[in-house]
Amino acid sequence: MAGPKRSVDLSSVEIQEAWQQVRNDASDDNWILLSYGDNGDIVLSGKGTGGLIEMKTQLNENQVYYGVARVRAVDDHGSKRAKFVFITYVGTGVTPIRRARVSTHKHEFERFFNGYHIQVYANSEDDLSEESITASLHACAGAHKPQAYEFS
Repeated sequence: MAGPKRSVDLSSVEIQEAWQQVRNDASDDNWILLSYGDNGDIVLSGKGTGGLIEMKTQLNENQVYYGVARVRAVDDHGSKRAKFVFITYVGTGVTPIRRARVSTHKHEFERFFNGYHIQVYANSEDDLSEESITASLHACAGAHKPQAYEFS
């Protein structure tokens, strides 16, 4: 007997491999963006090695994106640890019906992008500033707070 049907299909090889590359510390890929294709299926909208700055250049205000950026936490001992920022981006031009879809689908993306450290909900590129993400990462760092974060 088959299990319950998921509301979104994240099983494509292209999506799976792109996410594994972002998770892999040995890979230069440090971000991934997924969005809805013309037929409503989930598609890989982008991936890259240029960090948060490059990722933000891919955003369109008429689209919904789910993605992750890998950021490096750096301490004064030279240690660098990967931190993963899960981003839900709903552009200001997204229609109300498409905005509603986010609330029903977001949990599937949270499950798929497992292991992230913080979540950011954004409506514009300004919501994805290094300063605000750094503040959120510091808030969840616990006793071992890094000195800085590298975003590229």
